Amino acid sequence: MLENYRLRLMFEWGGGCLWAGDDTTRDKYGVGPIEDSLPLADETRRKLADMIVWHDLSLNWEYPPDPGPWDAQEYERFEAAASDICVLLQSELGDRFSVVYKRLGFYEGRAGRK
Repeated sequence: MLENYRLRLMFEWGGGCLWAGDDTTRDKYGVGPIEDSLPLADETRRKLADMIVWHDLSLNWEYPPDPGPWDAQEYERFEAAASDICVLLQSELGDRFSVVYKRLGFYEGRAGRK
């Protein structure tokens, strides 16, 4: 019987974006970010790496509890791109995988705004 795997597309500060979403997937691929263990095209890997860099620009690195530098439009651009890559991942990995995207968050206002 073929196993089915559940993946979470979820961006973390400093890297990693695909995580095991259940015990079956964790048993097969381990814990932590697993994108390097999956059968993905080089172009898809590049897109994921670009998304990780873009994601990290959303954080106020000087004082992380404060809102980051993105405006509402940048959040929406990122979310649209993340949704697109989720569809790409699902298509590329096929029916044995279920890819679920966890939204980054919502616009909280710019840091330093009064």
